[in-house]
Order: sequence, then structure tokens, then C-alpha cells
Amino acid sequence: MRRSAFVVILLLAAGATGMDITRTADASDVGDRSAWLVNPALAWANVENSLYAQAKPVAVTRKASLEQMIGQMIMVGFTGTAKNDPGVKAVRRELKDGLIGGVLLLARNVASPKQVRLLSKSLREASGNRIPLISVDQEGGAIQRLKARTGHLTFPSARHVASNPKFRTGSNVLSLYAKMASELRSGGINVNFGPVVDLNINPENPIIGRLGRSYGTDPDRVSLYARWFALAHQGAGILTVAKHFPGHGSSKTDSHVDYTDISKSWKKEELKPFIDLAEDQFVDMVMVGHLYHPKFSDGPGIPASLSKKSITALRRDFGFKGVIITDDLDMGALRKHFSFEERIVRAIRAGEDMLVFANLIDPKNDLGARIHKVIVQAVRDGRIKKSRIADAYKRIMEMKSGLANSKLAKRH
Repeated sequence: MRRSAFVVILLLAAGATGMDITRTADASDVGDRSAWLVNPALAWANVENSLYAQAKPVAVTRKASLEQMIGQMIMVGFTGTAKNDPGVKAVRRELKDGLIGGVLLLARNVASPKQVRLLSKSLREASGNRIPLISVDQEGGAIQRLKARTGHLTFPSARHVASNPKFRTGSNVLSLYAKMASELRSGGINVNFGPVVDLNINPENPIIGRLGRSYGTDPDRVSLYARWFALAHQGAGILTVAKHFPGHGSSKTDSHVDYTDISKSWKKEELKPFIDLAEDQFVDMVMVGHLYHPKFSDGPGIPASLSKKSITALRRDFGFKGVIITDDLDMGALRKHFSFEERIVRAIRAGEDMLVFANLIDPKNDLGARIHKVIVQAVRDGRIKKSRIADAYKRIMEMKSGLANSKLAKRH
């Protein structure tokens, strides 16, 4: 089902349930930067002070060398907040040389709204005619890198949204996430690592349940809120990422820390939000978690993020056509059990299109170059097929072409 078809169905459903999704929000609903018009087309009107609104159109490279294609598959974190900080200078150089295709902003990179805009501008300028993915985890609640203490808006957690009567009408949910998307857009950010579509199977789960990151236990309800989240961001030209496939909500451990086995706790219904979003093609990317379950593993101890079996389920069984991206490949669940090189090669061989390294543990200014070198060598010695790189590159560039062709990008 296409997004437009879903909106039509949603309109019909709204008529039956009394949901108000045709209300026009005034400027106060989304701050003083924009006015959000909630309608079937989800038009984004009067965007001001947006880096992308002010930017010239950016060409998407159609022909590329092996090295250039590989670069687009890599996203790294970095240190620093300003253009001349060593970590920022290093990542700008990697973007300029085409060694990486995107960056991940963490709390260490955020000081104020103006600072984020200038940082994003410097990263974009360094990339030349290649659009960089500038990403962030901005879910709301415990997980938001842009915080009140840095002058940004504060947003409720997924659990709060789903349980608050105020957010049982579609227009209110859209308005809430439109504020979030507007702030990201104004900061020059074009990827939000959300929505979280993990079910709250285990409320004591240290990384999902305890942090309020799930919309609940009902997969249909989780799918609905995830769609609202994605639609609001789509209206602002922000790419979205459903996470963490095949479902982190039942786990008893945190994959950030160590090996996470969900084989005894995982339930089949945890797949439904991923299936729903894949069928609708509502999100641009799906993030695969470092989670072990035999159903999604290529062998004992091999997590879904490094297994072809999990990617095959997303592609062949569920029909997802977008970009498949890893969770941070430097998390404890992998780092403690697989070498740096093995993590990279296994992820690509499994079918992942983009690799994420947050670069938090012993940060390195040449991390992007090191990842790039591993992949180039693996292709040259036959461990990774060039066709696998070409497939990933094609999906990434098709996704980026949407950013290049958006009305916001073309405004000057």
C-alpha cells in the first residue's frame, strides 16, 4: 500500500472514529519557524530559517567509482561542535573525499540551535555535490540529542504519547511530531533515527521498556503511531528509520552492553509493525538490531545485524524496498565478539546497505577512512561482491535523490 493510499484510508477511518486530522494548525503549533498544514498531502508551508530551504539544488551523482559507491555506505560519529574542531575537520575531509556518506550527531556535538545549524552547514559544504546524511536520535523522552539545556524543544516519550488522551487524535500526534521535524529541519538535519516500533513485551527491558521508548504492546497501535511519526517527518523532508528489527522489546539485556539473545523471549507479533511499514513503504530505512534469534540468524551466536537470513526476511518476505541500515556496529553486542573488520564484512555480505559507527569508544578522527579501506580490500580480494556494493549504492542514491528533489532543497 502506498502512503497516499494509506492517507485516504486514514481519512475514511477518521470520519468513522471522530479523529480530527483535517484541522489546520497555526504557527504556534510548531514554533515560530513554520506552520504545519495537516491535510492528505501533508504540505509543509512557510518554512523559515532552514538550512535546506536556503540551499541551492544539489546534484545526485549517477556514475561512481567503486570507492565512491563504498563511501556512500558509511556513516560515522565524530567529536567536536565547530568547523575548526579537530574531529569536525577530520569528518569534513572524509565527506569531501567521498570516504563517507553521512554522519551521526550525538549529545557531544550539540551546544545550541545556532551552533547545530552552523555545524550542519559546514558538513554540507564539505560534501560538494554529494548530499550528506546528517542524522540524529530524536525520539522524545529519554532519547533526544537536542535537549532543553541546549535551547531545544522537549518532547514526550513514545510511552507518554500513546498513553496520553491528548494524543489519541491524529492531528495532535501529527502536530507534535511536526514540531520535532521542524526543529530538525531548521538545524540542517535530514535523518531522524525513529520511529521505534519495538513492542513493550518486557517492561523491565533496560533499553526499551524502562526508558519508555515503545508505543505499547498492541502491534496495530504501534504501527499507527509510527506512521504518524513518519508522516510528520516526511512533510518536513526528514528521512525516518524504523528500529530495531526483528524486535528489541522483549529482551532482558541491552545490546549496547553485550550479547543479546531474544530466542526465548521474542514473540511473533513483534514483526507486525515492521511488516506494516514495509508494506506501506512508510519509512525510508529499517535498522537491524544486534539481536540473536535462530529465525533471523545465519548460525549460532550470529546476530540479525550480521545475518543474511534477517535481511532476506525484510526484502523477500516483507517486501521492504528501502535502505537497510545497521545499529551502531561498535556496540558491546558486537565489539566484544567480532573484530572490527569482521563486523564490517559480515554486515555488508548479509545485505546491509549502510553501516553506522557512533565512534564513542576511543574516538578516532580517521574512522571513516579505516572503514572504507576495509571494504575496498574485501571487494578486491573477493570477500564482498562488487554487485553487493552497487545494489546498496543504488538504494542509497535513490533515497538521497528525494532529498535533492524536495521543494525545500530547491528554494533559495
